Amino acid sequence: MNDHSDADLDALRRAWPEPAPPSHETCSAARAALLQEVTAAVPRRARRFRLPRAAGRVLAVGVLAAAITVVPLVVENVVVDAPRPIVPGLAMPAANAQVLLHKAAAAARDRPFTAPRPDQWIYMETRHQGVGNPAPGQVQTPETPRKPTVDRSWTRADGKVLVTFEGGKMVRSPTGGGMPPTSFAKVAALPTDPDALLTWLYGNMGDHGEKRDVIAYRMLGSLLGNNLVPPAQEAAVYQAMAKIPGVTVNPDAVDVAGRPALAVGSIEDGWVGHEILLDRTTYTYLGERAVAIADFSYITQDTFYAIKKGTIMTLAVRLATGITDKPGVRP
Repeated sequence: MNDHSDADLDALRRAWPEPAPPSHETCSAARAALLQEVTAAVPRRARRFRLPRAAGRVLAVGVLAAAITVVPLVVENVVVDAPRPIVPGLAMPAANAQVLLHKAAAAARDRPFTAPRPDQWIYMETRHQGVGNPAPGQVQTPETPRKPTVDRSWTRADGKVLVTFEGGKMVRSPTGGGMPPTSFAKVAALPTDPDALLTWLYGNMGDHGEKRDVIAYRMLGSLLGNNLVPPAQEAAVYQAMAKIPGVTVNPDAVDVAGRPALAVGSIEDGWVGHEILLDRTTYTYLGERAVAIADFSYITQDTFYAIKKGTIMTLAVRLATGITDKPGVRP
């Protein structure tokens, strides 16, 4: 039963004026807070177990791992620019990349796809460029020459054999295990739900402490860069990336061929930006790169070297991929 009469309520209404509508600043702040809450959720860590040692080629965190992990994690006078607030063509801030990644997921689901037979081969051709590890006393800059190489490989769809082209000869080797997986059969069996994919990933990648989210992001990039990924799994990868904290967008990136690209990135140690390059129109995967987003210097009594902001330390661009009936043949 209501304890207040209509007359009492009318008297209260007359006593107080109508509240003023919220200001533009208040609405903007509320909207920003809502976006932050929506993007802050991180999937729970699943039970971890020790991964088996893998024979042959093991792609731990993608083609960028070797060049970055050898750099000592000492940063001096680091100033990190804030991410650009707007991606061309989008009507809302994309600092956490969710809008872009969900568009990429939708585009992936709509692409035509024909799965290979288990006895067929998946061909991958990738061009790499990198400045290499800095020598003592060296200062690497955006103008430091990058040595180019091209890798060509054929992997049986069932994951049993890897064939690489080295020194003008084809070399066969077992694919081994690896994390993330490199065989089409295992990739096609991955979860298509982004939450389930993240649960699987966090449960299998080991304990990386504070770098947990950065390593998860890099492994998802490696999954795209080193495999023929079915549309459902590719869409799940982009949606899973959107759930990882700290992922941003660089709308002004270019690939090794100078083509404009969108870069979805994650920052490690405050100065290394790990970026996945996507086509601006089709959202097709183009490659990945590691770039210094702040000046870095390493100084001890024995050695010194520095990497200047804007230096592209590694850059990998996919040139071709396809399905063939035997190794040594390009699709």
